[in-house]
Amino acid sequence: MAEQVKVFKNVIDVAVPVTATTVSLHTTSATQRAVIKDIDCLNLGKNVTLDLDGRTMNSGTDAGVLERTKNLIMGPSSTLSLKFPAKPATAYKGMMFFYGTEGFQLVEGDGLTAAFTSQTQITTTSNSTAGHSGAVHVHSTTGVVTYLTLYQGNVKVYEDATGAEIDSYPLDVNAGQVYQFCTDGTYLYGVNAFGNTIHRKHIESLANTDFTVSGMAYPASNQGSYVVHHNGKLYSKTNGNSSIVTILDIATAVVTSKTANTGTSRFAVGGYSDGGGVLTTTAGVTYIVEQGTDNWYYWNLSTDVVTRTGNGSATSTEYGNGFTQIAPGVALILGEETDRATVIDMNTSPPTWSTTLKPQHDFTLNKTANTYGSSFTIAGGVVAIPARSYTALCAGIDITED
Repeated sequence: MAEQVKVFKNVIDVAVPVTATTVSLHTTSATQRAVIKDIDCLNLGKNVTLDLDGRTMNSGTDAGVLERTKNLIMGPSSTLSLKFPAKPATAYKGMMFFYGTEGFQLVEGDGLTAAFTSQTQITTTSNSTAGHSGAVHVHSTTGVVTYLTLYQGNVKVYEDATGAEIDSYPLDVNAGQVYQFCTDGTYLYGVNAFGNTIHRKHIESLANTDFTVSGMAYPASNQGSYVVHHNGKLYSKTNGNSSIVTILDIATAVVTSKTANTGTSRFAVGGYSDGGGVLTTTAGVTYIVEQGTDNWYYWNLSTDVVTRTGNGSATSTEYGNGFTQIAPGVALILGEETDRATVIDMNTSPPTWSTTLKPQHDFTLNKTANTYGSSFTIAGGVVAIPARSYTALCAGIDITED
Protein backbone atom coordinates (compact mmCIF):
# COMPACT_ATOMS: atom_id res chain seq x y z
CA MET A 1 0.00 0.00 0.00
CA ALA A 2 1.48 3.35 -1.11
CA GLU A 3 0.80 6.67 0.57
CA GLN A 4 1.50 10.05 -0.94
CA VAL A 5 0.82 13.60 0.26
CA LYS A 6 -1.03 15.46 -2.47
CA VAL A 7 -2.81 18.68 -3.29
CA PHE A 8 -5.97 17.39 -4.91
CA LYS A 9 -7.34 20.74 -5.97
CA ASN A 10 -5.91 24.25 -5.95
CA VAL A 11 -7.83 26.78 -8.03
CA ILE A 12 -8.40 30.53 -7.85
CA ASP A 13 -11.43 32.49 -9.09
CA VAL A 14 -13.00 29.75 -11.17
CA ALA A 15 -16.36 30.75 -12.68
CA VAL A 16 -19.49 28.82 -11.69
CA PRO A 17 -22.73 28.96 -13.71
CA VAL A 18 -25.95 30.21 -12.09
CA THR A 19 -27.59 26.82 -12.50
CA ALA A 20 -27.26 24.22 -9.73
CA THR A 21 -23.68 22.98 -10.07
CA THR A 22 -21.51 20.28 -8.53
CA VAL A 23 -17.73 20.82 -8.49
CA SER A 24 -15.50 17.83 -7.71
CA LEU A 25 -12.68 18.38 -5.23
CA HIS A 26 -11.38 14.81 -5.31
CA THR A 27 -12.45 11.39 -6.55
CA THR A 28 -10.97 8.04 -5.54
CA SER A 29 -10.82 4.97 -7.77
CA ALA A 30 -11.79 1.42 -6.79
CA THR A 31 -8.25 0.86 -5.49
CA GLN A 32 -7.76 4.20 -3.77
CA ARG A 33 -8.54 5.76 -0.42
CA ALA A 34 -7.77 9.26 0.83
CA VAL A 35 -7.44 11.19 4.05
CA ILE A 36 -8.39 14.84 3.46
CA LYS A 37 -6.33 16.99 5.80
CA ASP A 38 -7.20 20.50 4.66
CA ILE A 39 -10.10 22.14 2.83
CA ASP A 40 -10.13 25.91 2.43
CA CYS A 41 -12.70 27.53 0.12
CA LEU A 42 -13.46 31.22 -0.40
CA ASN A 43 -15.97 33.38 -2.30
CA LEU A 44 -18.43 30.54 -2.65
CA GLY A 45 -21.58 32.55 -2.13
CA LYS A 46 -24.36 31.50 0.22
CA ASN A 47 -25.73 28.01 0.88
CA VAL A 48 -22.84 26.06 -0.64
CA THR A 49 -22.24 22.63 0.96
CA LEU A 50 -19.39 20.11 1.10
CA ASP A 51 -20.74 16.77 -0.06
CA LEU A 52 -19.26 13.27 0.29
CA ASP A 53 -21.17 10.66 -1.68
CA GLY A 54 -24.50 12.36 -1.03
CA ARG A 55 -23.86 13.29 2.59
CA THR A 56 -23.41 16.91 3.69
CA MET A 57 -20.18 17.19 5.67
CA ASN A 58 -19.96 20.99 6.05
CA SER A 59 -21.88 24.12 5.05
CA GLY A 60 -20.37 27.40 3.96
CA THR A 61 -20.99 30.66 5.77
CA ASP A 62 -23.11 33.54 4.45
CA ALA A 63 -19.80 35.21 3.58
CA GLY A 64 -18.96 32.30 1.26
CA VAL A 65 -16.25 30.65 3.37
CA LEU A 66 -16.04 26.88 3.88
CA GLU A 67 -13.26 25.24 5.88
CA ARG A 68 -12.62 21.81 7.35
CA THR A 69 -9.66 21.19 9.61
CA LYS A 70 -10.73 17.74 10.82
CA ASN A 71 -9.53 14.70 8.91
CA LEU A 72 -12.06 13.41 6.41
CA ILE A 73 -11.68 9.80 5.21
CA MET A 74 -12.69 8.86 1.69
CA GLY A 75 -13.18 5.22 0.76
CA PRO A 76 -12.79 3.60 -2.67
CA SER A 77 -14.91 4.95 -5.52
CA SER A 78 -15.84 8.04 -3.54
CA THR A 79 -16.37 11.66 -4.56
CA LEU A 80 -15.89 14.79 -2.49
CA SER A 81 -17.52 17.84 -4.01
CA LEU A 82 -18.87 21.34 -3.54
CA LYS A 83 -22.56 21.74 -4.27
CA PHE A 84 -23.64 25.17 -5.49
CA PRO A 85 -27.39 25.86 -5.42
CA ALA A 86 -29.15 27.44 -8.38
CA LYS A 87 -28.85 31.19 -8.32
CA PRO A 88 -31.35 33.69 -9.80
CA ALA A 89 -30.17 36.02 -12.54
CA THR A 90 -31.66 39.00 -10.68
CA ALA A 91 -32.56 39.80 -7.09
CA TYR A 92 -33.24 42.72 -4.80
CA LYS A 93 -30.04 44.06 -3.20
CA GLY A 94 -30.09 46.94 -0.78
CA MET A 95 -28.77 48.70 2.28
CA MET A 96 -30.86 50.82 4.64
CA PHE A 97 -29.46 53.82 6.50
CA PHE A 98 -31.16 55.30 9.56
CA TYR A 99 -30.26 58.28 11.71
CA GLY A 100 -31.84 56.51 14.68
CA THR A 101 -30.78 53.38 16.53
CA GLU A 102 -32.23 51.23 13.74
CA GLY A 103 -28.71 51.71 12.38
CA PHE A 104 -27.52 50.39 9.05
CA GLN A 105 -28.84 47.10 7.63
CA LEU A 106 -27.99 45.03 4.55
CA VAL A 107 -31.11 43.54 2.96
CA GLU A 108 -31.82 41.11 0.15
CA GLY A 109 -34.96 39.88 -1.55
CA ASP A 110 -35.93 37.58 -4.39
CA GLY A 111 -36.83 40.60 -6.52
CA LEU A 112 -40.26 39.10 -7.17
CA THR A 113 -42.20 39.75 -3.97
CA ALA A 114 -42.53 42.59 -1.45
CA ALA A 115 -40.38 40.94 1.20
CA PHE A 116 -36.79 40.63 2.30
CA THR A 117 -35.27 37.15 2.39
CA SER A 118 -32.14 38.23 4.26
CA GLN A 119 -31.44 41.06 6.72
CA THR A 120 -28.09 41.74 8.38
CA GLN A 121 -27.49 44.35 11.07
CA ILE A 122 -24.33 46.36 10.36
CA THR A 123 -24.59 49.04 13.06
CA THR A 124 -27.08 49.85 15.80
CA THR A 125 -25.83 53.31 16.67
CA SER A 126 -27.35 56.66 15.79
CA ASN A 127 -25.64 58.18 12.75
CA SER A 128 -26.34 61.78 11.80
CA THR A 129 -24.80 61.29 8.34
CA ALA A 130 -27.07 58.40 7.40
CA GLY A 131 -27.95 60.11 4.13
CA HIS A 132 -31.01 61.64 2.48
CA SER A 133 -31.04 59.49 -0.65
CA GLY A 134 -29.38 56.33 -1.88
CA ALA A 135 -28.58 54.27 -4.96
CA VAL A 136 -27.35 50.79 -5.77
CA HIS A 137 -24.66 50.36 -8.42
CA VAL A 138 -23.48 47.29 -10.34
CA HIS A 139 -19.97 47.83 -11.72
CA SER A 140 -19.92 47.76 -15.51
CA THR A 141 -16.87 45.48 -15.69
CA THR A 142 -16.68 43.44 -12.49
CA GLY A 143 -20.37 43.17 -11.66
CA VAL A 144 -19.56 44.09 -8.06
CA VAL A 145 -22.51 45.62 -6.18
CA THR A 146 -22.03 48.74 -4.04
CA TYR A 147 -24.39 51.08 -2.20
CA LEU A 148 -24.14 54.87 -2.32
CA THR A 149 -25.70 57.54 -0.12
CA LEU A 150 -25.69 61.33 -0.21
CA TYR A 151 -25.47 63.61 2.80
CA GLN A 152 -24.93 67.37 2.41
CA GLY A 153 -23.25 66.93 -0.95
CA ASN A 154 -20.95 64.08 0.13
CA VAL A 155 -21.21 60.59 -1.36
CA LYS A 156 -20.41 57.55 0.75
CA VAL A 157 -19.85 54.11 -0.77
CA TYR A 158 -20.49 50.81 1.01
CA GLU A 159 -19.57 47.29 -0.10
CA ASP A 160 -22.17 44.57 -0.52
CA ALA A 161 -20.39 41.75 1.29
CA THR A 162 -19.99 43.40 4.71
CA GLY A 163 -21.75 46.77 4.56
CA ALA A 164 -18.45 48.50 5.35
CA GLU A 165 -17.81 52.02 4.10
CA ILE A 166 -15.12 51.81 1.41
CA ASP A 167 -15.05 55.30 -0.08
CA SER A 168 -16.21 58.87 0.44
CA TYR A 169 -16.04 61.89 -1.84
CA PRO A 170 -17.96 65.10 -2.66
CA LEU A 171 -20.54 64.90 -5.43
CA ASP A 172 -18.75 68.06 -6.56
CA VAL A 173 -16.80 70.86 -4.87
CA ASN A 174 -19.85 73.13 -5.01
CA ALA A 175 -22.49 70.50 -4.25
CA GLY A 176 -22.96 71.16 -0.52
CA GLN A 177 -26.58 72.20 -1.11
CA VAL A 178 -27.60 69.08 -3.02
CA TYR A 179 -29.97 67.13 -0.80
CA GLN A 180 -30.86 64.15 -3.00
CA PHE A 181 -29.34 62.39 -5.99
CA CYS A 182 -30.29 59.71 -8.50
CA THR A 183 -28.53 57.53 -11.04
CA ASP A 184 -28.95 56.25 -14.58
CA GLY A 185 -26.51 53.41 -13.86
CA THR A 186 -23.53 55.36 -15.16
CA TYR A 187 -23.74 58.80 -13.56
CA LEU A 188 -24.96 60.33 -10.33
CA TYR A 189 -27.15 63.42 -10.76
CA GLY A 190 -28.00 66.10 -8.21
CA VAL A 191 -29.83 69.41 -8.55
CA ASN A 192 -28.38 72.33 -6.60
CA ALA A 193 -30.50 74.44 -4.25
CA PHE A 194 -30.78 77.24 -6.83
CA GLY A 195 -32.17 75.01 -9.56
CA ASN A 196 -29.55 76.18 -12.04
CA THR A 197 -26.86 73.46 -11.93
CA ILE A 198 -26.92 69.71 -12.46
CA HIS A 199 -24.02 68.11 -10.66
CA ARG A 200 -23.13 65.00 -12.67
CA LYS A 201 -20.42 62.54 -11.59
CA HIS A 202 -19.37 59.32 -13.30
CA ILE A 203 -19.80 56.60 -10.69
CA GLU A 204 -16.73 54.59 -11.68
CA SER A 205 -14.22 57.17 -12.96
CA LEU A 206 -15.50 59.92 -10.58
CA ALA A 207 -15.15 62.46 -13.38
CA ASN A 208 -17.45 65.50 -13.09
CA THR A 209 -19.35 66.87 -16.07
CA ASP A 210 -21.70 69.42 -14.51
CA PHE A 211 -23.94 71.58 -16.67
CA THR A 212 -26.20 74.56 -16.18
CA VAL A 213 -29.98 74.60 -16.49
CA SER A 214 -32.76 77.09 -15.81
CA GLY A 215 -35.79 76.68 -13.56
CA MET A 216 -35.19 73.16 -12.25
CA ALA A 217 -37.02 72.19 -9.08
CA TYR A 218 -34.92 70.56 -6.40
CA PRO A 219 -35.82 68.32 -3.44
CA ALA A 220 -35.77 70.44 -0.30
CA SER A 221 -33.55 69.53 2.62
CA ASN A 222 -36.53 69.28 4.99
CA GLN A 223 -39.71 67.57 3.71
CA GLY A 224 -38.11 67.07 0.29
CA SER A 225 -39.74 64.92 -2.37
CA TYR A 226 -37.50 63.37 -5.04
CA VAL A 227 -35.22 63.61 -8.04
CA VAL A 228 -35.35 60.50 -10.25
CA HIS A 229 -34.08 59.36 -13.63
CA HIS A 230 -35.97 57.60 -16.39
CA ASN A 231 -35.19 57.23 -20.09
CA GLY A 232 -32.75 60.13 -20.39
CA LYS A 233 -34.76 62.55 -18.27
CA LEU A 234 -34.62 63.82 -14.69
CA TYR A 235 -37.89 64.39 -12.82
CA SER A 236 -37.65 66.62 -9.76
CA LYS A 237 -40.20 67.77 -7.15
CA THR A 238 -39.49 70.11 -4.25
CA ASN A 239 -41.72 68.90 -1.40
CA GLY A 240 -44.96 67.15 -0.52
CA ASN A 241 -47.19 70.17 -1.12
CA SER A 242 -45.72 70.98 -4.55
CA SER A 243 -48.08 70.81 -7.52
CA ILE A 244 -45.29 71.03 -10.09
CA VAL A 245 -42.69 68.53 -11.29
CA THR A 246 -39.87 69.78 -13.51
CA ILE A 247 -38.55 67.54 -16.27
CA LEU A 248 -35.03 67.84 -17.65
CA ASP A 249 -33.99 66.36 -20.97
CA ILE A 250 -30.36 65.52 -20.17
CA ALA A 251 -29.24 65.50 -23.81
CA THR A 252 -30.49 69.04 -24.53
CA ALA A 253 -30.45 70.53 -20.98
CA VAL A 254 -33.98 71.83 -21.65
CA VAL A 255 -36.28 72.03 -18.60
CA THR A 256 -40.05 71.75 -18.90
CA SER A 257 -42.64 71.35 -16.18
CA LYS A 258 -45.89 69.55 -15.50
CA THR A 259 -48.58 70.90 -13.20
CA ALA A 260 -51.17 68.59 -11.65
CA ASN A 261 -53.61 70.51 -9.45
CA THR A 262 -57.18 69.68 -10.51
CA GLY A 263 -59.62 66.96 -9.47
CA THR A 264 -57.85 63.68 -8.79
CA SER A 265 -54.93 64.73 -11.00
CA ARG A 266 -52.74 66.22 -8.29
CA PHE A 267 -49.08 66.07 -7.26
CA ALA A 268 -49.65 67.52 -3.77
CA VAL A 269 -49.61 64.74 -1.17
CA GLY A 270 -49.55 66.71 2.11
CA GLY A 271 -47.07 68.57 4.22
CA TYR A 272 -44.48 65.80 4.23
CA SER A 273 -43.23 63.38 1.57
CA ASP A 274 -42.08 59.91 2.65
CA GLY A 275 -40.44 59.55 -0.73
CA GLY A 276 -41.01 58.81 -4.38
CA GLY A 277 -39.42 57.03 -7.29
CA VAL A 278 -39.78 55.15 -10.55
CA LEU A 279 -41.60 51.82 -10.86
CA THR A 280 -41.72 49.63 -13.95
CA THR A 281 -44.33 46.88 -13.83
CA THR A 282 -44.04 43.33 -15.09
CA ALA A 283 -46.02 44.51 -18.15
CA GLY A 284 -43.38 47.18 -18.86
CA VAL A 285 -45.46 50.20 -17.83
CA THR A 286 -43.46 52.90 -16.01
CA TYR A 287 -44.84 55.12 -13.26
CA ILE A 288 -43.57 57.66 -10.78
CA VAL A 289 -45.22 57.22 -7.39
CA GLU A 290 -44.96 59.38 -4.27
CA GLN A 291 -46.33 58.77 -0.78
CA GLY A 292 -47.18 61.69 1.49
CA THR A 293 -48.86 62.59 4.73
CA ASP A 294 -52.37 62.82 3.29
CA ASN A 295 -52.29 61.16 -0.14
CA TRP A 296 -50.25 59.28 -2.72
CA TYR A 297 -50.29 59.44 -6.49
CA TYR A 298 -49.15 57.47 -9.51
CA TRP A 299 -48.06 59.10 -12.75
CA ASN A 300 -48.15 56.98 -15.88
CA LEU A 301 -45.18 58.25 -17.90
CA SER A 302 -46.55 56.76 -21.12
CA THR A 303 -50.03 58.32 -20.97
CA ASP A 304 -48.92 61.33 -18.85
CA VAL A 305 -51.91 60.77 -16.56
CA VAL A 306 -51.55 61.57 -12.85
CA THR A 307 -53.94 59.90 -10.39
CA ARG A 308 -54.02 60.84 -6.71
CA THR A 309 -55.71 58.69 -4.07
CA GLY A 310 -56.69 59.48 -0.50
CA ASN A 311 -54.45 56.97 1.26
CA GLY A 312 -52.07 59.01 3.40
CA SER A 313 -49.35 57.73 5.67
CA ALA A 314 -49.88 60.31 8.43
CA THR A 315 -46.10 60.56 8.69
CA SER A 316 -43.82 63.53 9.18
CA THR A 317 -40.73 62.31 7.32
CA GLU A 318 -38.35 65.24 7.60
CA TYR A 319 -35.11 64.27 5.89
CA GLY A 320 -34.68 61.59 3.29
CA ASN A 321 -36.32 59.57 0.56
CA GLY A 322 -37.67 56.27 1.91
CA PHE A 323 -38.56 54.82 -1.52
CA THR A 324 -37.18 51.65 -3.11
CA GLN A 325 -38.47 49.38 -5.88
CA ILE A 326 -38.42 46.03 -4.08
CA ALA A 327 -39.84 44.08 -7.04
CA PRO A 328 -40.94 45.03 -10.57
CA GLY A 329 -43.78 47.51 -10.18
CA VAL A 330 -43.75 47.28 -6.37
CA ALA A 331 -42.61 50.11 -4.09
CA LEU A 332 -41.58 49.91 -0.46
CA ILE A 333 -41.70 53.39 1.10
CA LEU A 334 -40.61 53.94 4.70
CA GLY A 335 -42.15 56.71 6.80
CA GLU A 336 -41.05 58.30 10.05
CA GLU A 337 -44.35 58.09 11.98
CA THR A 338 -44.13 55.03 14.28
CA ASP A 339 -41.62 53.61 11.79
CA ARG A 340 -44.15 52.95 9.06
CA ALA A 341 -43.73 50.81 5.91
CA THR A 342 -46.01 51.40 2.92
CA VAL A 343 -46.20 48.97 -0.01
CA ILE A 344 -47.65 50.01 -3.38
CA ASP A 345 -48.16 47.40 -6.13
CA MET A 346 -48.72 48.89 -9.57
CA ASN A 347 -49.07 45.48 -11.24
CA THR A 348 -52.73 45.25 -10.20
CA SER A 349 -55.68 47.25 -11.47
CA PRO A 350 -56.48 49.30 -9.50
CA PRO A 351 -53.11 49.51 -7.72
CA THR A 352 -52.81 47.81 -4.33
CA TRP A 353 -51.84 49.97 -1.33
CA SER A 354 -51.13 48.90 2.24
CA THR A 355 -49.32 50.41 5.21
CA THR A 356 -48.18 48.94 8.52
CA LEU A 357 -46.44 50.15 11.65
CA LYS A 358 -43.91 48.47 13.86
CA PRO A 359 -43.96 45.77 15.10
CA GLN A 360 -46.42 44.50 12.45
CA HIS A 361 -44.05 44.74 9.47
CA ASP A 362 -40.83 42.77 8.87
CA PHE A 363 -38.86 45.23 6.74
CA THR A 364 -36.50 46.15 9.59
CA LEU A 365 -34.84 44.03 12.25
CA ASN A 366 -35.64 46.25 15.22
CA LYS A 367 -39.28 45.87 16.30
CA THR A 368 -39.17 48.80 18.73
CA ALA A 369 -41.03 51.85 17.42
CA ASN A 370 -39.44 55.25 16.77
CA THR A 371 -35.95 53.96 15.97
CA TYR A 372 -35.82 55.14 12.32
CA GLY A 373 -34.91 58.66 13.39
CA SER A 374 -35.65 61.86 11.47
CA SER A 375 -33.34 61.02 8.56
CA PHE A 376 -33.13 57.79 6.56
CA THR A 377 -32.89 56.34 3.09
CA ILE A 378 -32.62 53.08 1.17
CA ALA A 379 -29.95 52.35 -1.44
CA GLY A 380 -31.34 49.40 -3.34
CA GLY A 381 -33.17 47.90 -6.27
CA VAL A 382 -33.64 44.82 -8.42
CA VAL A 383 -30.25 44.22 -10.03
CA ALA A 384 -28.42 41.61 -12.07
CA ILE A 385 -26.56 39.28 -9.73
CA PRO A 386 -22.80 39.21 -10.41
CA ALA A 387 -21.38 36.06 -11.96
CA ARG A 388 -20.02 33.86 -9.18
CA SER A 389 -16.62 32.27 -8.87
CA TYR A 390 -14.79 30.35 -6.20
CA THR A 391 -11.31 29.67 -4.82
CA ALA A 392 -10.54 26.26 -3.32
CA LEU A 393 -7.68 24.28 -1.81
CA CYS A 394 -8.08 20.58 -1.02
CA ALA A 395 -5.08 18.58 0.21
CA GLY A 396 -4.39 15.31 1.99
CA ILE A 397 -2.92 11.83 1.73
CA ASP A 398 -3.61 9.57 -1.25
CA ILE A 399 -3.57 5.86 -0.39
CA THR A 400 -3.30 3.34 -3.22
CA GLU A 401 -3.75 -0.37 -2.64
CA ASP A 402 -1.08 -2.70 -3.97
